Amino acid sequence: MASSNSPPHKGDVSTCSVCFERYKNPRYLPCLHSFCHSCLESYIVSTCVAKEAPVGFRCPLCRDFVAAPGTFSSPEKWAKQLPLNESLITYLKSEKPSEDHETCEACRRTQEDQPASFWCKSCMESLCDMCTKYHRKNMMTQDHKLVQLSEIKLSGSAMIAENVCTKHKGEIMKMFCADHKEACCTTCVSFEHRKCNNVDSIDKCLTELQEGKQMERLLREIDKLSLKLNNIAKEEEENVSQIDRQSSELIQSAEKLLQETQAHLEELKQIYLRELSKIMKDRKGKVNSSLEAISEKKHYVEHCKQLLSQVKDSGSDIAYVCKFYEVKHKIDEIKKTYVNKVSFDIQGKLSSKIKELKSISKLSELSVFQKSCSMEFGFDVKSARMTLESEFTIEHSWIYGGCFLPSGGILLADYPNFRFIYLDCVGKSILQGKLVGPKPRDIIVSGSDILIALEGLNALQKVAMGKFSLGSTIPTGESCLGIAKFQEYLYVTRPTSIIKLDKQGNILKTYPTRKWTYSVTVTGSGDIVHCHYGGNSVTAMRDDGQTLWVYKHPQLIGPVCVTVDFLDNIYVAGEQSNNIHILSGKGKLLRILSDVPKPFCMRFKEGSLSFLVVTNGNCVKVYNLKTD
Repeated sequence: MASSNSPPHKGDVSTCSVCFERYKNPRYLPCLHSFCHSCLESYIVSTCVAKEAPVGFRCPLCRDFVAAPGTFSSPEKWAKQLPLNESLITYLKSEKPSEDHETCEACRRTQEDQPASFWCKSCMESLCDMCTKYHRKNMMTQDHKLVQLSEIKLSGSAMIAENVCTKHKGEIMKMFCADHKEACCTTCVSFEHRKCNNVDSIDKCLTELQEGKQMERLLREIDKLSLKLNNIAKEEEENVSQIDRQSSELIQSAEKLLQETQAHLEELKQIYLRELSKIMKDRKGKVNSSLEAISEKKHYVEHCKQLLSQVKDSGSDIAYVCKFYEVKHKIDEIKKTYVNKVSFDIQGKLSSKIKELKSISKLSELSVFQKSCSMEFGFDVKSARMTLESEFTIEHSWIYGGCFLPSGGILLADYPNFRFIYLDCVGKSILQGKLVGPKPRDIIVSGSDILIALEGLNALQKVAMGKFSLGSTIPTGESCLGIAKFQEYLYVTRPTSIIKLDKQGNILKTYPTRKWTYSVTVTGSGDIVHCHYGGNSVTAMRDDGQTLWVYKHPQLIGPVCVTVDFLDNIYVAGEQSNNIHILSGKGKLLRILSDVPKPFCMRFKEGSLSFLVVTNGNCVKVYNLKTD
């Protein structure tokens, strides 16, 4: 890299600032810094490898941004498409390593040796002071660009031939080929562009651009694009701040939970210790009372024994006899009393829930929900043209739902005929699948399965892709009206609610809705959008159920279907108003497509601006949105 600890000498114009060796096939950047072809190629690839969809790189020296000279998807080819520094190549060929100064090329041709002080960008050779003087006086060369060699040595960026053809030495580029979008010299025109139809002089092209104010229009277009990029960047920056906030909230929530749990466990511990202390005190008291009674009986028995011992050894005969019977009577009496032997065994059984704490491997299950939205900067839905690609009618049917297959075909849900229909994109029927039971309301593709919402079955019907054979069902609890897919989740409209299911079919959330909510879709940002037929309204809500916006319009009557394109524009089919309303992701009206007779269902082809719309119940039309 140019930031190495041992850079080349500042005045050494022949040394690459990346590899610190003599230039090999030098190419220059728009900032006019030159580098070896191989150095530039490896630098571009290494800096772009970790980028997402790179569109350029930065100069290794000045860090100026360099736009991709070729296709965005091939950074490894960019170096080849940067121009060779022919002036530098010529200079390197003329420079003799043994000389301690640059020699005037003009003098060298006459076997003279004069130190060069200037460089002619047009002739691409070094000149001494005298030759430079005559170079400026000569009518043929007075317009040539001359720079001091000292400037080149200081910056290394001045040795670029201006207006000189890189293919034909010495030729000035005065023409422009509009077919190839490149400037060229007269020799290029004669040979390489002789079959081109749009070759004019640079002066004429400049005049046309200036008179047509094309530069101003392009600048305005760039300003619009820049504004869009700034807005997207602002949203991304806000998302970074949101990630920080959410992280802090999660940490605080975890700490609060731990503190509350610890406080609760400490409280339970104190209750446990107090209860244990009370039990221990009570039981020890009872044991001590029993022990005291036993101790008294022991003392009584010992007393009797002492009485007998006294008369046995030294008492009179009468005392012997009397004490014997007295003590015997006392012993007989004490035998009649009972000894209440008390034994306590204190045991404790810790709550199983406390034990379960030890088995917890994670404090929390962290989930990251990626919300992505593709941006096509050249597309403006407000001015887009609707181009009809195909149109066909399904006789004796009423199509409630439809979608595109990954292979390009179309699937339709035929409500009154209990069937789904597989057709190609021009309406040729390929297969008709009969359904057993309830009528199909909607149909989508989910992975390797086709899912059909069946009214009255309280389940989604799986159909195997390719074989089109009926498979298992996914219970939904109530009748299914519409279905949408976002990431790994399914969203199903029911008579008075929308449910969110995971890929195993578990109901994760239920969102209450008004009756006559037939259709649901999910934007790329994860917002859930549904339309209410009876209320003539469209509602968007977050994943937590909080309403984001509600759209109503006098010209929207009977919204029966809602869908979204990959740019996050929302399309609402007004069956009774005979139109389609196009909304932004924030619920703002962008456009109304009028004169659409009774649109009943709509759906976009994934990642495309092609969509199908069913009108009058059985007329299927495939449109494509295009901009000029």
